[in-house]
Amino acid sequence: MTCAALLCIDQNGEILMRERYREGSARSAKNILSVIEKTKADNEVILVFLHRSVDGDCVGSASGIAGMARALGAEAYVAIQEELPVTMEFMQLDDLFFRTDVDSPLAEEYRTCGTIGGKKVGAAIATDCSEGSRMGLCGEIFESIEPKIVVDHHASVTTREDNYWVDPDSSSACELVFYVAEQMAQLTGKALNELLQPRIAKAVLSGIVTDTGRFTFKNTHPETLESAGQLIGLGGDISEACYNLFDRKTKEKFLMSAKARSLVNFYCDGKFAMSVVPYELFAELNAGPDSVDDVVSAIRDIDGVELAIVLRQLENGEIRANIRSQDYFDCSEFAGSFGGGGHIRAAGFAVKNGDINEVADEIIKRVQAAI
Repeated sequence: MTCAALLCIDQNGEILMRERYREGSARSAKNILSVIEKTKADNEVILVFLHRSVDGDCVGSASGIAGMARALGAEAYVAIQEELPVTMEFMQLDDLFFRTDVDSPLAEEYRTCGTIGGKKVGAAIATDCSEGSRMGLCGEIFESIEPKIVVDHHASVTTREDNYWVDPDSSSACELVFYVAEQMAQLTGKALNELLQPRIAKAVLSGIVTDTGRFTFKNTHPETLESAGQLIGLGGDISEACYNLFDRKTKEKFLMSAKARSLVNFYCDGKFAMSVVPYELFAELNAGPDSVDDVVSAIRDIDGVELAIVLRQLENGEIRANIRSQDYFDCSEFAGSFGGGGHIRAAGFAVKNGDINEVADEIIKRVQAAI
């Protein structure tokens, strides 16, 4: 066996994940490069899509693709229906966004003419998401565009096509996007720092930080840390990402998080813990719906808890569930029974409207049956 081959095998004789990713990233890079060349030739625009209720991974991965496309001379935007949380403002990505929920000139032009800046949308690329049903207001736009390319890491994705790269074992969509960038550099002869310019590297690193829980979750692989190290060299900043995405809190968010933790109830001999947070509490404390984002992981970390769920209600009546588990409960499968999805150890779902306590009762019933 050659030295080069040895570098692709770990001490247990298993193929390293980076080597396993090579085929998928090479295929995705070729697919993305083909639509970049096509849209440039036809004077068209590329739209990159992410899921609603944005997080660091979907924003970072979508911005990574859009940034690479722009670095190669294409016109690309990230289609997003909501304003970024203040905790993501440090990424400074506003010029990349095509907001569908505001009366901006671009959005109005697309609604009336189907064009952006006088140009037709020639391709759709989705990251950290593959189905229009998870994209909110952007879903209908995504479904109307061909061709489509997907880079995702959610086990709930069922479509398997040549233009879909889905790997549930990856730490994040951002890690996959980094591998795509490496392949794109080889295909185009561009240096990696030309494709992933400093603020884009910062966004991609932030997505990895988000979905690995600061590199503490079980989805953190040796290759994940290697990729993060390279992104730091390209301009990423772990300290800045961790502070803004995990530690930074307004007074209202701090109080709301504390309130949600105080509402935890335990079931199934302490193996299942859930907090139910109605909209009235958010209104009372003048806190946004993201104020309880940190609660589900905190609950899961309680001794003896295998499954943690935070159920929150939004102002429009929608009810959202965040689900986390330790070792054996399949969060993705459980979320799927409510029309949601995600990963084995982290997933979620949304209920358009209903009574939050009735949804909670149904969750308890299904968890008890599952356990």
